[in-house]
Amino acid sequence: MRLSSKAMAEKKKMISNEKEADIFIRQLLNIGETMYQSGGEISRIEDSLYRLGKNYGAMHVSVYAITSSIVITAEFPNDSSITQIRRITNRGAVDCLKMEKLNQLCRDCAKCPVPVEVLQEKVLAIMKEMPDKRYLYLGKLIAVIAFTFFFGGGVPDVLVAIGGAAVIGMMQQYVKHFFSGEFFFNIAVSLTTGLFVNLISLVLPGIHVNQVLIGDIMLLIPGIAITNSIRYIFSGDIVSSLEKLMDSLIQAFGIAIGFMLSLMLVRVELLNAPVLSEPMQTIIQILAACFGTVGFCMAFHMRKKLIFFPAIGGILCWASYLFFQSRGIAVFVSTVLSAMIVGLFGNVVAHLIKVPTTILFIPACVPLIPGRNLYYMAISMLFSNWNLFFNNLVLLSLYAVGISLGLAFVGELDKVWQKAGRYRREKGSNR
Repeated sequence: MRLSSKAMAEKKKMISNEKEADIFIRQLLNIGETMYQSGGEISRIEDSLYRLGKNYGAMHVSVYAITSSIVITAEFPNDSSITQIRRITNRGAVDCLKMEKLNQLCRDCAKCPVPVEVLQEKVLAIMKEMPDKRYLYLGKLIAVIAFTFFFGGGVPDVLVAIGGAAVIGMMQQYVKHFFSGEFFFNIAVSLTTGLFVNLISLVLPGIHVNQVLIGDIMLLIPGIAITNSIRYIFSGDIVSSLEKLMDSLIQAFGIAIGFMLSLMLVRVELLNAPVLSEPMQTIIQILAACFGTVGFCMAFHMRKKLIFFPAIGGILCWASYLFFQSRGIAVFVSTVLSAMIVGLFGNVVAHLIKVPTTILFIPACVPLIPGRNLYYMAISMLFSNWNLFFNNLVLLSLYAVGISLGLAFVGELDKVWQKAGRYRREKGSNR
């Protein structure tokens, strides 16, 4: 008896034996781990793996993901049940292209499942892809130049900041693997960068050390990790949130300690950057926000054709923040509203061009990330100025929570809209 095309499709996607089931679950773990290491949020990972499991014939699928491990249990019609756990020890670097490809693979296989062996080949091929390091380094260089101007530095400051960025890049490439954890490496890299900048400022008087180090610190501060950790709270992933938040704060504390030690070892005059007229400063900051976002998109290995959209988002982000501030709106509310604008823009564009929303709005929010506040926390610890320390700690918290709340609010609106759309379609089909 010849099977219909629908029946053949159903048969094709069924897991026929325990060996195939084992390979399939391992590929789900590979997808989940790589998506997390590439910057994917926990909810996306759980949802993608659940849908993929159901579309490959599993009767029941349970996916539990946190920042340090993924647990998957799948029950198949042949009475077999498999549970596998993957411990995530390597945090990895944000890789938008890899996340985009894995997300698209999950979409494609959910619609039209391929044989398990083919799925394995596709997943392993994506995992093995390595970005062009020259492209990443160029992005970091653009980001440092842009944010040194953004925070008030001049051309001489930018040149020194480029040297500091080179120190950071070389240490990340050749020294990082000698350290057992991020905390001590962050102390070492920020201490070395701080010493380099401070010594240069002794040879070349007039360098604005504060602006140079704040520009460089943007390459180190785990702003995206802190933002995502707080977003997890609003989405109900409390365990993941607390684990990622504590890890991010420890990293940030290590960066602050390193810069503080560098300023203790080499005492330099911390000159104030010249104050520009308000219109000129606004223009420079908006342009710098745009190019800084472009730099981080490249550093995050985003597909070149997509960079235009986060660049526009970066302009919207900082221009809207300055607008709200000019109207006397509080920092926290201004941050929330700016993040919402960026989130709405990113969601609309992501749905139109079929890419993960995260890769569009996360880089665009970089201008709001409080690298300046983390640096001044280190300065205040050096001079035992605890009022300044707590003021910057509060501002850092307000920025981080504000970005997270704005993006989480837009994300929830998007989920409600999608569920409402499915409800309308189901109700229409039942008529």
